[in-house]
Amino acid sequence: MGQGGRGERVAMRRVCLLVNGPGELWGWARPLVRELSNRGLAVTVWLLSCPFATGLEELLAGSWNVEVVGPSGAFREFWEMRRGGRGIDLVLQLGGDLFFGRTLARAEGSPLACYTYGYKPGLSRCAAAWTAFENMAEGLRRKGIRAEPIGDLVADALMVDDGVSPWKLKESKKIALFPGSRPAIRKRALSYLGEVVKILRELDDRVEFAALLSPFCTREEREMWSEAGLNPTTSGTRQVLADADMALTQPGTNTLELLHMAVPALVVVPFAFLRDIPVSGVKGWASGLPVIGGTFKEFVLRVAAKHRGYLSWPNRIAGREVLPEIVGVVKPQALAQLIFERLSDREWQSSCREELRRISAESASRGASARLCARLKELIS
Repeated sequence: MGQGGRGERVAMRRVCLLVNGPGELWGWARPLVRELSNRGLAVTVWLLSCPFATGLEELLAGSWNVEVVGPSGAFREFWEMRRGGRGIDLVLQLGGDLFFGRTLARAEGSPLACYTYGYKPGLSRCAAAWTAFENMAEGLRRKGIRAEPIGDLVADALMVDDGVSPWKLKESKKIALFPGSRPAIRKRALSYLGEVVKILRELDDRVEFAALLSPFCTREEREMWSEAGLNPTTSGTRQVLADADMALTQPGTNTLELLHMAVPALVVVPFAFLRDIPVSGVKGWASGLPVIGGTFKEFVLRVAAKHRGYLSWPNRIAGREVLPEIVGVVKPQALAQLIFERLSDREWQSSCREELRRISAESASRGASARLCARLKELIS
């Protein structure tokens, strides 16, 4: 609470962040919550239902000492938003369908703003739209959206990371492994990566690994990864990547973390993982059908792979392949051999790091959360 000019009590302004996935929650909301709180604003984090959710989002957001709502399913979320009366002065949508943002903002009588990497239906109705990179803003402007490039929140999220370095050997070749945020995919990745690591160690005994696991994964899961010789860690990504020579990853927010830390990586989507990859919309519903659902999902994703664009964010931003993307039937032996070749290619590592640094600099890199919070205060002043 604050004091008015004549001593009357004035309610603290409240900003509601609408978030629908682990990437947006960890990479966008996390630094924003800290910045908003430091500026004397109350924060509500409203978790929307998301097919990519890990089930740990509510626990994570609750650790930030802010009001947390949801997730409760799309139908219930809609009716809860329509009720209004939560004292929300501004809605900032960080992920999900803008239908929910418009519903909540209308019920609260507050402006709706959006931070996004790409176009969303309804974006033109927002009071303001921000994005990370200039080429993202250009794409939105071509669709008639007045978008301001304000920097990448993921770069700020890295600065919030903490923990100790997992690396044990000074002269080793260090490879960071990103097995994914969803438990089902990590379970599939455990045996696959264990085989890759075993083969790679036979090729080069100076290689060291660290597998980045969710900070809320179970003790049993950490023990399984440790027994497989994959050196699991729940330290922050910045602490792990600071000394990494290379990374092995899947598509997602982690490719932006690699971008801002300038770590060369291979982006791999083995077809063996297809049945564990979530699919949204009607296709997602059909993939959940008994007996035929898994086969249907695999068929849909195999077809999509043939017509895909770039999967990792550095490649999508650059419009060309900066990080190699390998999609298809990827045997552990072939992947281990490719990693070995890239580890030995100092020229590729150097040029990749240089290009990643160049792309990161185009986003104005750090400070996005402070700039965005300043704009938000302007909207509610």
